[in-house]
Amino acid sequence: MLKLKSIALCIAITLLFSFFVVGYASLTDTMTTRGSAEVKTPKGLFITAITQDKRSGLDVSTATFAEYSTTVTVNLSKSSDRTAGSVTYTIRVFNNTNYEYAYRDLYYQTTVYNNSYIVENTTNQSKKIDITTSFPNGTIVAPGETLEFKVTYTIGSDRNTFKANSTFNTLVNYQFGINVETEAEARDAIAEKFLNILNTTSTYQDLVDVLDNKFDGYQEWTSNYVGNVGNATSDDAVAVNTLFAGQLQMIINGVVTPASVLIKHENLDNNRKTGDDYVAINSSNGGRFEGYGCEMTLYLTTDPLTTANGLAEVYVCVFTCNRDDAGNIVGDWYRIGDSYRGIANIVGYNGESGGTGSFVTDNWISTAETYTVTGDYTYSVDSEVTLKTLTQVYDVQAIAAFQKLLVDAKAMIDDVTYAGIGINIVEDAYDRAGAYFTVDANGYPLAKSDTLRVWLCPVMKSLDDALTKAQEEIDNIMGNGK
Repeated sequence: MLKLKSIALCIAITLLFSFFVVGYASLTDTMTTRGSAEVKTPKGLFITAITQDKRSGLDVSTATFAEYSTTVTVNLSKSSDRTAGSVTYTIRVFNNTNYEYAYRDLYYQTTVYNNSYIVENTTNQSKKIDITTSFPNGTIVAPGETLEFKVTYTIGSDRNTFKANSTFNTLVNYQFGINVETEAEARDAIAEKFLNILNTTSTYQDLVDVLDNKFDGYQEWTSNYVGNVGNATSDDAVAVNTLFAGQLQMIINGVVTPASVLIKHENLDNNRKTGDDYVAINSSNGGRFEGYGCEMTLYLTTDPLTTANGLAEVYVCVFTCNRDDAGNIVGDWYRIGDSYRGIANIVGYNGESGGTGSFVTDNWISTAETYTVTGDYTYSVDSEVTLKTLTQVYDVQAIAAFQKLLVDAKAMIDDVTYAGIGINIVEDAYDRAGAYFTVDANGYPLAKSDTLRVWLCPVMKSLDDALTKAQEEIDNIMGNGK
């Protein structure tokens, strides 16, 4: 039962405190774009500035970074055949997460730009582009903190490689891995990052472009996913690692642990009013494939994927969004269900049987597991259940637990003697749950009986967390807290 207490004397204090807290949050969580609009800064670790410190022997030296990433493009040129040239930049990164990050190393594909010439931290400049950073691997960036480091690019003096007036381009990712104690924390951090990719206009469009460009409208399985797995194509791996800004190079309890992901576009909940649409047509072979109401699915593993015909432990998170009757996306993408544990067959990236480096998403099946949604509601999943089956489950116990949370939330919202920061959190959570309940003539909330369990999981967690925070606030104000 909720402890509904009279705290009228504290209303003025809590409202004033609310003003200062909300005001401070607004300053720290938003950024101003060109013009007057404000947008939320996405969660993640990313570069915020690059400045040139010094240059020697170069005619051109430019550096740019991709938005909300740690990927840097540098263009260099020199007019002399014989002299080496160098430039030093200061790079500032910002950790806008609740996790520690540690610098890992440079990531780059040798098949793009002039990356095949790159070496790191060497004194031999012949036929090479040397990139030297000012701090060692393992340098920590704490949550909410910035870090500046220097990086020097040097191009060598070999006449056969570095002709006069030639321009050399590099594309590298300065990787900062999530530094956590457990794999569960790492999975949550990666899922949080992917959600921010979906809810940031530029990165969402980059992801959609990669998926659309790859999909040929003919070979469905081998072309409606993109990943950074061991033998992924260079373009796919660069795209995914750029989107995640190095965060797939995790450090778990002090051990460097690379994460392999496949991102898939598919309708899992059998609802065309959630997710987004795509139509792919391949003019060369007449192939056409249409996808409606498609969720974005993140398949994640830390297994090495080196055993032909073997199995990999793969976790799956599903993300969707709501659409109006006209088909427009309304609001943000959000995560549904849980991070489901299961197994999938190891194959080649294009599905080659007997290959290694990737895994099959289509035949992923669950491992028996119990998942906790709130303190009052858990559910169990049997082994060998498909992702579509998991996604389309109706659960009367989940609906009953949801109903109780709705009643508790409505009671707290209607308690006119309580006015504090917590009530705003409860009201927001209650509003977000609005798609899954109706209100009777007396204003009493009634959970919809046809709601899928995966849809309820995030709103139930949100309501439960909000009610807990609000009750803690009441107890602290009344002197009942510890």
